[in-house]
Amino acid sequence: MLRMKHVLLEVYFDDERVKLEEVLTHTSNLEELMYKEVKFTYADNELAYAGQKGIVYNIEDMAGFGGDMEIEPEEENYEAKMEKLIEAWQEIAVRKIDEAVNEYMAVKDSILAEFDKEN
Repeated sequence: MLRMKHVLLEVYFDDERVKLEEVLTHTSNLEELMYKEVKFTYADNELAYAGQKGIVYNIEDMAGFGGDMEIEPEEENYEAKMEKLIEAWQEIAVRKIDEAVNEYMAVKDSILAEFDKEN
């Protein structure tokens, strides 16, 4: 059984010099991407809607664990608290993804039924 894994990367590039969609279209694997004019890092603890070609076009279409979600490193028991907070974020994010899929499937059924009535 083939198991597929997805890796979310945050890509940095000069928007005026590099056409990201072209780079991604002509790059077949991560190793090739490493030799292009882009830099990247793993986008850990991120939740995002990737539109056409898998690109997140708007900052509003993503939420990552960071900023106000984090606590100060000086906080007592920082590591243990951060572990618990990230665990809670993961549980919430996965639950919300499931909710979005279920909501979409209901909307899909409704739209298809509407079209079936017209025919």
